[in-house]
Amino acid sequence: MGKTLFEKVWDAHVVDRVDGGMEVLYIDKHLIHEVTSPQAFQGLRDRQIAVARPQKTLATADHNVPTKDQHLPIKEALSRLQVEKLVENCDEFGVTLYGLGAPIRASYT
Repeated sequence: MGKTLFEKVWDAHVVDRVDGGMEVLYIDKHLIHEVTSPQAFQGLRDRQIAVARPQKTLATADHNVPTKDQHLPIKEALSRLQVEKLVENCDEFGVTLYGLGAPIRASYT
């Protein structure tokens, strides 16, 4: 029987197999958003390290943003703060950010 799409993608990203059947994957794109990235960026600061491959990391605010009237300020304070921190962190760490109003790209390569 042939492989599923999932199996084909998984197999294409395996870089090592370790004892116990575990596999190490190489992820060629890292997508981040505004909700959990502030903690991750703070962890980098605390350890005094950079984003490993900023050219392979893309950020967009997609959890705390309105679907309509994105040109207006975000009303909810915590949501607004998370989006603002994403912008600041991407600037500081050299991560590409597709912010509100960014043109839609046809390809993510």
